[in-house]
Amino acid sequence: MKDIKEPFIILLVLFVLLGLAYGSPKKARLNNSGDSQNTSSISENKKKAEGHSPYSGKISMSNISGLYGDDPNQEYIYISSNLDEKETAKITGWYLKSEITGYFVIIGKAALLPFPSTKTESDIFLQNGDRVYLTKGFSPIGISFRTNRCIGYFEENRTFVPSLSLDCPRPEKEKLPQFSSDFDRNDECLNIIEGLPRCTTVNSQFIRNLPDTVSSACKTYITTQINYNSCVASHFNDTDFADDEYRVYLNKFGPLWRKTHDKINLYDQNNLVVDTVSY
Repeated sequence: MKDIKEPFIILLVLFVLLGLAYGSPKKARLNNSGDSQNTSSISENKKKAEGHSPYSGKISMSNISGLYGDDPNQEYIYISSNLDEKETAKITGWYLKSEITGYFVIIGKAALLPFPSTKTESDIFLQNGDRVYLTKGFSPIGISFRTNRCIGYFEENRTFVPSLSLDCPRPEKEKLPQFSSDFDRNDECLNIIEGLPRCTTVNSQFIRNLPDTVSSACKTYITTQINYNSCVASHFNDTDFADDEYRVYLNKFGPLWRKTHDKINLYDQNNLVVDTVSY
C-alpha cells in the first residue's frame, strides 16, 4: 500500500508545481495589461488629490489681452486644447475666478450654427486642437458662437476682437446660373462677381452704379445670393464647414480682476483647477 501511495503523492506534487508555474506568468501578463490601462486613471487621481483637474495640462489659458484698456469687448483670454484622441472637454459650466478680488464668471453656451440675434446656443465640448477666445464683454451679434467657413460676413459693419477670418468661399466659385442668353452680357456679370471681395455683400448704391447693360437676373443674384445665409445653405454639408474656434462672451462690464498683481484660476465643474494665469 505504501508503494502505491508514494508515486501518487509525487504526481500530485508535480501537478501543483506545474500549475503554479503556469499561473504566475499568466498573472503577470494580466497585471501588465492592467498597468497600461490604469496609468491614465492613476494620473488623474493624483491630479485630483493635489486639487488639480484631470484636464490640467490639456486645457491652457494665455495671459489676458486688452487688460489695461477700458473696453471689455477688447479684453479676452485665449484658451487652447491639447486633448487625447477622441477625448472631449465640456467647458460650459467651468468658471474663472480671481484670487485677489474673489470675483468669478461662468462660461456659458455657444451657437454651433450662428445667426445674428438668434438664441440657439448649446453646451461647448472642446476636442483636441479646438481654441476659444473668451471675451469679457459683449458679442457683436448678441450670442457666443462657433466659427465656420462663412463667418467672415459677420465682419461687415461690426468689430470683432480679434478680427474674424475673411476666408469665405469666393462668389465666382459657386455654381452660378446663366444670367443672360447674350454671351457678352453673361460675361459682364461674371466679371462683376469676380471683382467682389470675399465675405462682402453689396448695397443698393452698388447696384445703382452698375452699367445699364447688366441684366436684372445678374443684379438679383448679386443682391440675394451673395451673403451669409446663402453661403451657409451652399456649404453647410462641406466636411470643412465648421471651424475649430469658438468666440465666447462673458457679458461683463464691471471689474472681474485687477489690472496688475492678480492670479486668475480656471476651474472645472468639480471646482478643480484646470489652469492659472498670474501677472
